[in-house]
Amino acid sequence: MPSRSAADYFGAQLRHWRQLRGLSQQQLGRLTLHSGSLIGKVEKAERTPPPDLARRCDDVLQTGGALQRLDPRASVDAQHDRNAVSVVPSEVGLAWSSDLADTVEVAGQLWRADVQRRKVVIGAAWSAAAFAAPARDWLTAWTEPNPTRTDGRRVGAAEVDVVWSMCGTFANLDHQLGGGHARTTLAHYLSTAVLPMLKGSYSQRTGKQLLAATARLCDIGGFMAFDCRRPGLAQRYYIQALRLAKDSGDRSIGAHILADMSMQAQYMGDGPEALALARAGQRTARDCGSSLSMARCCALEARAHALLGDGVSCGQAMSRAERALTAATDEEPSWVTFFTSEQLAAEFMYAAGELGRHADVQRFAPAVLASSAGMQRRLALATTALASSYLPGSRAGNHTADIDQACEVLRTAVPVAATLASPRTVNILHAVRAQLRAHRSRPAVEQLDSEMESVLGAAS
Repeated sequence: MPSRSAADYFGAQLRHWRQLRGLSQQQLGRLTLHSGSLIGKVEKAERTPPPDLARRCDDVLQTGGALQRLDPRASVDAQHDRNAVSVVPSEVGLAWSSDLADTVEVAGQLWRADVQRRKVVIGAAWSAAAFAAPARDWLTAWTEPNPTRTDGRRVGAAEVDVVWSMCGTFANLDHQLGGGHARTTLAHYLSTAVLPMLKGSYSQRTGKQLLAATARLCDIGGFMAFDCRRPGLAQRYYIQALRLAKDSGDRSIGAHILADMSMQAQYMGDGPEALALARAGQRTARDCGSSLSMARCCALEARAHALLGDGVSCGQAMSRAERALTAATDEEPSWVTFFTSEQLAAEFMYAAGELGRHADVQRFAPAVLASSAGMQRRLALATTALASSYLPGSRAGNHTADIDQACEVLRTAVPVAATLASPRTVNILHAVRAQLRAHRSRPAVEQLDSEMESVLGAAS
């Protein structure tokens, strides 16, 4: 389980490189003057690698030093050294750096501070204005990316392919288990494996791919921090992800990052910022020709309008999202292929809930819930939205509340949320629970409150 610890991650990477070179555990053991049994135990994190194993494996497997940088023994020593001497600026990660070298340095500071759990970064507050300048610079700053570097060790396409594969691994873990499951492992990987690559030497083509993959990883880190309700940390990851995407020249990743930024602004209740970011994402999606990215950004614009109480504009944006989704092809970027007609229906459902159109929520819910197998977070969030639709207090009026039905529906979301490392999801459940407290004398509410307290604990 590579997300469980540094030792697990080292073992997974050792196995990856061994299989890539077509060697058995016994063969690698003989070539490194160790036993195949030892190699197997290290790969399963049952044994700490001996001091010379990472170096010998790097030599035999031709990894370019990748395993030495991930050696759990070395990373712990390095972290102790950094804890003793480093000072983290309170604004680290918020700036849009002027050149690539500065960007890499700032991103590295952010990742190291996250690994070290520095309070100034981990506990940073949300800043309503922090996204405005990066979004503007993304749209207006002119660059002709040429990330060629000639200093440091050589980084090749094979190493960049590994970074891309890790993007898929971490994204799947986030979708299935929530942002808190592997967030710290991702930060460790960025700090100890990816950062040395960024400071190595590479051709223009390899550099662009490395920056694009790093931007994607950093974006996933931002979403994981957002899902863990660490809003200031998420902002900083998103800003650096967008800056790295700029120098990669990959606008489709930029559109995706802007969409994630819009989602966070919407969650934080900042409708105007969510709207501006969604529109910036649409402009970028249009420029790069990604219809799926356009559909997602239009859907997020609709949710921003719903947050602002503008039902007409919400409907218009959703219609554009439907048209864009219909135009999608098989050539779409891998990171946005999750945005299917079922995900669009979920966005319709959430927007309808914001507008108080509870009949629409209940109309969309069956299809969304039926298509959420394997996507536990969406299942929990959609179930919570459905439960909320049975509560009183609709903006639209003419709404008949059904408290017992709300309790029955919300109860099905509780065990799902309990399997997730997603504080954001749990917080949304607790918000509906708080609305039900006005009816605490009802047996259904009392029973639900007791179950949620037992399974999820008290609301934060």
